[in-house]
Amino acid sequence: MANDPAIETTEEFRGEYELALEKWLRRRFAGLWGTLFAIELALTALWSFTLISRIDEQGFGAAASISPVRLVPPLSLLVLAWFHFRIMPRLQERNAIIKAATRMIICLGFLDLVATLLPDVATTGILGIYFLHLVSSLFLPWRPIESLRPMVPLMVAWLLMRILFIGSGNPVELLIAISVAPLGLIPGLGVCAFRMWTWNRRFRTAALARGFGVLRQEVKQARRIHESLFPSPIEHPDFTFDFVFRPMRDLGGDFIHASDTPTGGIRVVLVDVTGHGLTAAMTVTRLSGEIERVVAEDPNIGPAAILVALNRYANLVLSQHSIFATAIAAELDPADGTLRIANAGHPPAFLRRRDGSTDSIESSGIILGALESDEYECEETRRTLDRDDLLLLYTDGVIETRDRSGSQLGIDRVGEAMKRMPAPPSWTEHLASLADAHRFGPPEDDLLIATLAHHPTSDRPESASSANRSEPEE
Repeated sequence: MANDPAIETTEEFRGEYELALEKWLRRRFAGLWGTLFAIELALTALWSFTLISRIDEQGFGAAASISPVRLVPPLSLLVLAWFHFRIMPRLQERNAIIKAATRMIICLGFLDLVATLLPDVATTGILGIYFLHLVSSLFLPWRPIESLRPMVPLMVAWLLMRILFIGSGNPVELLIAISVAPLGLIPGLGVCAFRMWTWNRRFRTAALARGFGVLRQEVKQARRIHESLFPSPIEHPDFTFDFVFRPMRDLGGDFIHASDTPTGGIRVVLVDVTGHGLTAAMTVTRLSGEIERVVAEDPNIGPAAILVALNRYANLVLSQHSIFATAIAAELDPADGTLRIANAGHPPAFLRRRDGSTDSIESSGIILGALESDEYECEETRRTLDRDDLLLLYTDGVIETRDRSGSQLGIDRVGEAMKRMPAPPSWTEHLASLADAHRFGPPEDDLLIATLAHHPTSDRPESASSANRSEPEE
């Protein structure tokens, strides 16, 4: 974090930072001008009152006895008026405002320095320079280095006047005066540094809060779009499709597709993309579109062919970014209970029979994207589902859930949980609760559990060996 750039220097916030600083500087410059104008106006009024009083007491001849230094405030008023009407209305950018403020301070400072040349003025003018620097630093939100711009020519002018006109006096005293003179600018520099530090901190806090709020809104919108890709649970007279999805963050890399087949059955494709969060969710969006395209082009396409097509897409497009996926595709024909299933590097599916017995359907191909299309093979397995038999699909976020000791839930425990008798009202919620009970700490992966239950409306003879029926497709 120590090497991270300040937020105001990043591309996203630099423009906002400069604009906010510019508006703030414009307001404060107007405040500085108003304060200096009020001071000079008060001094001019005081000088005018003194002059009128002397004229009343001594006549117009008393005007000649007024010190010329009294003319500095009226001249300063003229300088300020000129800046107000001729310079300030044209100021737009921050650099222009800084330059205008620098010139205004230099003009006022030179008037004060010239006044020190008068014979009845005891001061050397350095206090006036300090005063201008401190007042301008109290008003203007400029950086310490920027506050020194008008001070450099004023300090040089003061030094030359000290040597040439006022008299050097003791050389040692002059050297000491020159050495310590810049120290009088420290209060103003401290004010500038502290103001910019506090303002930058407030800006960062506010910008991060706004940015986080915008990000949350965008994530919420992205999540709505992401969730719209998912199917709804299906209650069909002959089968029931249900699923539960819990992303690790707002968005996840698990996805499931469900669609009708031309024979009146259901097709299910479950995908688990490597990674988590936004990157995985964006990949899911692309794979969802590819699945829709493949199914639309060939409504009769089988599970293995779907995975082969997805592998081609993943290899050509996703693998270039080191993104891969596992997937499992299944198709159920409720007319005869035929289940066709293919598994590409995914955790095994479980088939639960009505009597509570289970068997697993292992992977029949490697992960999507690892091989080119002409090298990729994926076998398809056939099973027959009887009444109330159920197919379980899930992602590795279920079996890799860890407890306090770091032990994973594991495939075996999921298989044992599937033997429960009687069956729970919802297998998806039951298994999700099982994972939640086993997990210690926050989720470390997305979780998706889907079930496909077969309950035909018409009776048909059941096979005596339904638990062992396995018929790989050629």
